[in-house]
Amino acid sequence: MHAIEFIAEIEDGIIKVPKKYQDQLSKKFRVIILQDDETADQTKKLSKKRTFDAVRITTKDLNFDRDEINKR
Repeated sequence: MHAIEFIAEIEDGIIKVPKKYQDQLSKKFRVIILQDDETADQTKKLSKKRTFDAVRITTKDLNFDRDEINKR
């Protein structure tokens, strides 16, 4: 068994293997994920719940057409 190491970002639960390593891998392989402590701390900070209070939009000069708005 040999090891291949690269840094990746997870997108929707998917880790993409760089193209230069794809030919070296068989259909089944073992994945071990090591996360840097610094990266873990940043992830915890980003996962805090954020709230959105309000938005004020001025519609005074806008013309609305009811039929156009309700089209689907």
